[in-house]
Amino acid sequence: MSESTRYKAFPIGLVTSCSTLLIIGCGDETLQRVRDARKFDWYKIYLISPTLTDEVRAEVAQDERMIHLAREATEEDVSKAQVVVEDTEDLQKADEIAAWCRKYGKPLNAVDKNQYCDLYYMSLIYRGPLVISISSGGDAPALSVALRKHLEANLSEGWAYAADRMAALRKSLPGGQARKMLLKNMVRDKQLLEAIVQNDRDTIDQRFDEAIQRI
Repeated sequence: MSESTRYKAFPIGLVTSCSTLLIIGCGDETLQRVRDARKFDWYKIYLISPTLTDEVRAEVAQDERMIHLAREATEEDVSKAQVVVEDTEDLQKADEIAAWCRKYGKPLNAVDKNQYCDLYYMSLIYRGPLVISISSGGDAPALSVALRKHLEANLSEGWAYAADRMAALRKSLPGGQARKMLLKNMVRDKQLLEAIVQNDRDTIDQRFDEAIQRI
């Protein structure tokens, strides 16, 4: 990609607390959308579709924040949501949903319909508090998924363990430049990074303890 090329989608983390997610339809990607949505701190997750697959129904049953409405979505439904995901095979309905989203200023992720998208869905990797997002801006979603699977297979659980420890350490220290420098110096520690890659938790603990003693 040349230096003059500009990406069309800026990857940014959306704070989901106190917000409502609306998922319309039950298509090929709905199950993954639901599974990912459940990992985030949405206040409510509404799934509106006349029918659900057994797998999606099972996911809904496991989360008290999820509410299934067995009907077609309405303009009022869209007006009350903060973020909308559309995964239907009905192109006329998809066009109608996109128009409602534009009317009420609701960001929309429309599965396999780039022309309607305000948001592009990312392939996500979870390692404790670390979330790695991969996006092609809707241009090569299959390649994004392939890269996610490759990284998932090669990122050890040591990253999750170290991230949990660092999150706890960060909360225990007063804010300011000293804390910032301590944490930056820790991640420059080659022994710590090697231990993370190898998921060597004893060495991870040792390197953390030694860093804390230097405070």
